[in-house]
Amino acid sequence: MSSDTPARRGFSLIELLVVIAVIGILVALILPAVQSAREAARRTKCLNNLRQFGLAFHSYHDNYDQFPPVYVAVRNSVLPHFIGVPGPIDDANIHTYAEFLLPYLEESGIYNRINFQEPYFSPADLSGLGLGNYTADNQSVMATPLSVFLCPSAPRDVNPHDDVWEDVSPGVPFRTGGNDYGPSSGVSRASGGLLSFAPPQATGIAQGVLTNDFPSNGLGDVTDGVTHTALMWEIAGRPDLWQLNKKVGVTNGGGWADIKNSENWFSGSSADGATIPGPCAINCTNEVESGTYSFHPGGVHVLLCDGSVQFLNENLDIGLFVNLVTAKGGTTPDAF
Repeated sequence: MSSDTPARRGFSLIELLVVIAVIGILVALILPAVQSAREAARRTKCLNNLRQFGLAFHSYHDNYDQFPPVYVAVRNSVLPHFIGVPGPIDDANIHTYAEFLLPYLEESGIYNRINFQEPYFSPADLSGLGLGNYTADNQSVMATPLSVFLCPSAPRDVNPHDDVWEDVSPGVPFRTGGNDYGPSSGVSRASGGLLSFAPPQATGIAQGVLTNDFPSNGLGDVTDGVTHTALMWEIAGRPDLWQLNKKVGVTNGGGWADIKNSENWFSGSSADGATIPGPCAINCTNEVESGTYSFHPGGVHVLLCDGSVQFLNENLDIGLFVNLVTAKGGTTPDAF
């Protein structure tokens, strides 16, 4: 007895390979576009973070006619923004600009939990150093994850926020939430003078806007022009040490409440990021006192004193960058 049912025909090996090849080509075409779209979204979020900081700095300035100092010893809990004079409670009672900005970043709840009578890193026993034995629980406040301090393009550890440990002194560790941004404090004099490769006009006033001076600078002190002077920039990836997008070790800073991340003096680095100072200003390394660093292809976000945010090309001339950093050097960058 015969059957009229036709035999089933499957894919031949060649047809299967063709289908796989087509799928591979489609993935190869689509994946870069997807990755590019994701990075564009991350870059936009990073830009908006800095815009929020710009609004916060200006709101603080509206109230006190000055920007917050980057870190200082608090005089008392009534006026925590007036710091350092006529004398602190003790020299270890340090607090940072990030804390003072919290109410203007819609984080009043976090701000109100801080005990300004004791240091940001308390509890800690520093009596062996001739200081106090601090018992306030500020550490749990400082370890709070705050998304405005984090660039989504920057790699994080397993815990994506409070992944930063520091030592106040040997054997006195504290934990703080992560941070990918830092104030622009000026051009470094750490090597005994201004950068030897900076243009001659940069040998004027090297100071930037945000320093630990008291009273601190205000808009009236930015004589180079608020549209031409940096207020804050990306310095992402700390406490991991990065050079040209490769993790090579560890460095200081990285926490939003960390004093080591509160003052950023520009020195530049070598083109490979391994040596400081040097002629590279952007995306060579995130080492302390180097320059700016991001995980965005091609450049870095910088917040200017007028509250605007610019994306600077990583090949920007270092002379222009030096002029952008100084607040009253008598020069302004023509274009950036």
